Amino acid sequence: MDRDIEQYLTDNNKNYVKIMPSYPSALLPEGMFLNAPFTSKFKAAQLVEIASMYEQGKISDQDQFFFSDLWFPGIESIAYMNYFTKLKPKITGIIHAGSFTDTDFVRDLERWAKNFEDIIFDISDEIFVASNFIKNDILKKRIVSANKLTVTGLPIDFLGLNQYKNNNTKLDQVIFNGRLCDEKQPWLFDELERQVKHRIGDHVKFIKTQKQTLSKNQYYQLMANSKVVVSYALQENFGFGIAEAVYLGCSPVLPNKLVYPELYNKEYLYDSFEQSVDMVCNAITNYTPHVSSFDHTCFNQWFK
Repeated sequence: MDRDIEQYLTDNNKNYVKIMPSYPSALLPEGMFLNAPFTSKFKAAQLVEIASMYEQGKISDQDQFFFSDLWFPGIESIAYMNYFTKLKPKITGIIHAGSFTDTDFVRDLERWAKNFEDIIFDISDEIFVASNFIKNDILKKRIVSANKLTVTGLPIDFLGLNQYKNNNTKLDQVIFNGRLCDEKQPWLFDELERQVKHRIGDHVKFIKTQKQTLSKNQYYQLMANSKVVVSYALQENFGFGIAEAVYLGCSPVLPNKLVYPELYNKEYLYDSFEQSVDMVCNAITNYTPHVSSFDHTCFNQWFK
């Protein structure tokens, strides 16, 4: 997504500074947001860069801070520096998830995370969310003005994905690209494999991507060569993995709940496990690529 944002800002003649410190590493590891020590080091280094910009007089009232994830430890330091410098740059960014959602894995942190989220909601001028599903979840669980929450959808990495998009041979492959944790119910994918193979044959290959040792290139190529992507999620506010797979031509088979009815047509949504089995069998034998509707229109709202 970073490359697409930078391209948009350049194309629209908007001045920007990307806070990308060389420490602890300019090359971000895969899955860094689940690597708490690395993420904490990296964000702390970003905060040092921001503080230096304040110290050097490089921040003005006309500036806008945009956080691709507002769950940023130390974000309150910006409000602290604003108070003492009398500056009023806007604080904006995306909330992807939080402890306000019952089935999210960070729910276990709610006793203290709620206080941190309250700070984010208080000091931010505008908060962008992927869907009405997450907006309503926030409004039910946290004290925040509805006027601060703007539903924009989210973009996927079109510049990175386009090289895999066309001229791919579709194989009888079904992929599960969710995390292998309780909220994604990966064991249902195992049962799906047993039932589908019993009905249409052992030639169909079922792949849990997180059980494979794949580079990003291999991961995208795998999705580009597969016919179906499946989710059994108990929690999803957007679903980058599903969105990327669909953009690369996978037919989605998704629960008829959470965010999915906002983003996908009813024909791709199931109401029971048995229905998901039927849909996968049909998607393999009568494959038709889903036409992705994801775009960059959210950038116009993020960077007004």
